[in-house]
Amino acid sequence: MWVWGQAERDGAGQISGYTLSLAHNGTVEAASFTQADRSSSGALSGKQLAPVLRQPLDRIIANAETIAGELCGPIRENYAAYARDIANAARHLTALVEDLSDLEAVERPGFSTAQDDIELGDVARRAAGFLALTAADHRMTISLPDGQTYVTAIAELRRVLQIMLNLITNAIRYSPDGTEVRVEVGAEDGFAYVSVSDQGAGVGVDDRERIFAKFERLGRTGDGGSGLGLYISRRLARAMGGDLTVEDAKGGGAKFTLRLPQQLTLV
Repeated sequence: MWVWGQAERDGAGQISGYTLSLAHNGTVEAASFTQADRSSSGALSGKQLAPVLRQPLDRIIANAETIAGELCGPIRENYAAYARDIANAARHLTALVEDLSDLEAVERPGFSTAQDDIELGDVARRAAGFLALTAADHRMTISLPDGQTYVTAIAELRRVLQIMLNLITNAIRYSPDGTEVRVEVGAEDGFAYVSVSDQGAGVGVDDRERIFAKFERLGRTGDGGSGLGLYISRRLARAMGGDLTVEDAKGGGAKFTLRLPQQLTLV
């Protein structure tokens, strides 16, 4: 896969925009960006970049998985491993594209979210369902609230699910294989909350604000993260009238807690 860009000029010779091209399997796709598409900092819009990158990346993932699964015939094991690496790299790039698009959205002046009537236990079970296979690959279990626990909140369902997926993914990624991720819900002081606890190394007191900074990785490398997930999640939580914090989990590890209002917030 090759990606390249070219400046476009108007009749006076001034730069009026750019064309971004992506080539894969002999097919070239292009997207044009005018000066109006650029942010005040001069950067290309994540909203503009996402569509032109997402479709080719999806095809790369599908083709690599077809090769790795030997659906078109047997291949050498090392070639299958290469194909799996390609698919994983493309997934990482896809996640980064989504993160950059979300980053642009949450930092836009006047960004707001919908006010849905949601049930946090239901959202937690949905998120855990999406990640069940990932947890199983690491011999991990996700402990969830029972169906009798009913905690409502006012927040955008899609955004709360996005935060939960990020928190549970991180808990799986940064905990030893064979451990447990615990999800709990409750309510106090007019706020509903959902917490995700892991049995990993935890987060030091000095790092508990730093971990929510943009592009902050706390020195971690090679784990597939972008350093944007927690930053975006906290921005989303606060846009919904709540917050996202971290503390020690009982018995060790980290406990991330998302708090959301239980009553409609008038703006």
